[in-house]
Order: sequence, then structure tokens, then C-alpha cells
Amino acid sequence: MKKPEILAARNLNSRAEQHLPASEIPANTGNAVLDANLYDLSRRFCGNHNPDVVLQLLATVMNAAGTDIEEHDLEMMNRTLNEMFGADMMFLPYRNVRKITCFGSARIRPDDPSYVQAVDFARRATDSGYMIITGGGPGIMQACNEGAGKENSFGLNITLPFEQHANPFVAGSDKMMDFYYFYTRKLNFLKQTDALVAFEGGFGTMDEIYETITLMQTGKCTIFPIVLLDVPGETFWYRWTRFIEKELLYEGLISPTDMHLLYLSKSAEDAMAYIERFYRRFHSYYFEEDYCTIRLMEPLNEKLMEWIKHDYTDLMPKADLVQLADDAGDPEPMLAALPRLKFTLKRGDYARLKELIETVND
Repeated sequence: MKKPEILAARNLNSRAEQHLPASEIPANTGNAVLDANLYDLSRRFCGNHNPDVVLQLLATVMNAAGTDIEEHDLEMMNRTLNEMFGADMMFLPYRNVRKITCFGSARIRPDDPSYVQAVDFARRATDSGYMIITGGGPGIMQACNEGAGKENSFGLNITLPFEQHANPFVAGSDKMMDFYYFYTRKLNFLKQTDALVAFEGGFGTMDEIYETITLMQTGKCTIFPIVLLDVPGETFWYRWTRFIEKELLYEGLISPTDMHLLYLSKSAEDAMAYIERFYRRFHSYYFEEDYCTIRLMEPLNEKLMEWIKHDYTDLMPKADLVQLADDAGDPEPMLAALPRLKFTLKRGDYARLKELIETVND
């Protein structure tokens, strides 16, 4: 499969919403001298970044410092920002390599069939040009890092007083980082990845899967494949999806299309083939006002275009789907030369948008 040279920005908002206007973000402190100095700093030391964003960061910090909030609150802000910055710098050299996040139990032993399957999957993923992201600990995390090898592995470890220590396949690596907060760690699992594969696991794995589905269902996370991988002969995820159907879907608590966000697999080979298929023609997507633009690795033929226009009228209320050879107005100029589909999107059913992406790859 042809791999893109440049990937789109991974964004937890998925460009699904307008960014808050600068006028609504405190960009001043009310102190004229301090504001002048912050403005000067933001212009002189913003590098290649938007100086207004840098100014907002500086103003937020100084506004917080000028309040009576608890010292602990400032410490939380500081540690959160440091963890986000550290993770971004760690991933930066590998920005244009597709990655797969793997979740699973820390308690699975090396002789367990799930461990063996995780090693197999990670090897297949790296053979296909992907890198692997895990929690950096034992069990399934260690298995995936073992299969990928240290050179293709990231470890996002959580500091705990028990159980979790960096496994030998990421320990000492420049691609391993310790997190104090679960929320910054979980954000980076999703912010940096192009697919997610879940093996059997406990509360932590359930938490990570439910949060991923929720973010994707609400348009707060870029759409990517979510694979639930069972060992042949086992029914861990099969029973879990039956529970979701019986207790949530049949009770009307989720939409029928939401089940399409998940893919149940029984083999490492099938799981990897599903992920590869998702990126066969699809590159990325973004939103501008009411429009959705899907970037492609290659243009679609007229037959598939007509099929999409016919089958996805529910997603395109204005029936204005067009295919463009390029777009000089792309928010990421390096991707402007890619062919693309553009249409007015009916917001809300992001699982249905995932179906459209899979049809594009058909």
C-alpha cells in the first residue's frame, strides 16, 4: 500500500468545531505594563507559531497567577502543560509515521495466548510500516512493544506505587515517557495514533475503550479504526459487544450506527488487514464551517461517486458532493495537492461518516 509522505495534524477536536475566537479567550491581564510585555514576548519568541496563541498562553498563566486559586491548582496546570509539551516533543520526529495504539491488561503473562497474539500483531504492524504505542508497562503492553521492537515502540507509562513499571522493551528508550496524570496520558494515546487495537483487559482497558468511543461518537476525536481483538476460541470482546447491544443499543441508549465504530476480529492478520484497508485510499479529513473535506490518496471513479451520492443522502443534506483535484485553501498547505471530496455535512452521526470513509476505500 502506498504510504503518504505527509500526514495531517492529529487533533483531539478533529477540527470538528470552530476554535474559540481569540476575542473570547483572555489575552490580557488588565495590567497595562504586564500586557505590553506579554505582547512583546509573544511577538519576539513565538518561533513559527501564531503569536496570538502564544500571547493567550502567556496571559492565561499570568491571570491564573493573579488569582486566589489553590497552589495545588497551579501545580496541576504546570505539570499538565509540561507533560503535554514533553509528549509532543517525543513524538515530533515521527510525526509522519502512522501509529497504532494498543490497549490490554498489565496482568497477562508471557505464556498466555493473548500475549502471543499481541506479539504477532505488533510484528505485522511494524512490517506494514506502522509504529506501536502502548502504556509501556507489563502484560499486553510489553507483548506489543516486544513484537514491534524498541526502535518502533513508544511507551506512555503511568507512575503508580504498584504494578506498573516500564517494560524492558521501552525502558531507557527516548520514546518512553512517564506520566503523572492519567488524563494527559490517555489524551496522547489518541492524539498521536491512527488506529487502536484492544486486547482483553480490566478496568483500565474498559476506561480507555469507552472514552475513545465517546470522543469519536461526539466528533471530539479524529475517526480511525477501533479493533477489538480476541484470541481464536475466546469470546472476551464478543461477549462485551453483546452486552453493549443488549443493554445500550436495544434500550435505545445509543444509535444503531454507533456499533459501526467497532470492529471485532479473531486474528492478528485480519486486524492488520482491516487497518490497512481503512487507509487504502483515505488520507484524512477536516471541517470548515458546515463543510467536510475528505483528502484522498487517489481520486474516485465516477461509478463510486454516484454510489456515494445515492447511499449517503442522509449525511449530505444539500446533495452538494464534489470531487476536487486539489485545494489551495487547505488549512495544511503541504496537503493542498491531494485530491479530495467536499460536501456539506449533517453533523452528529460520526459513525456514519466512518462508514462513508470505508466506502471511499472500497
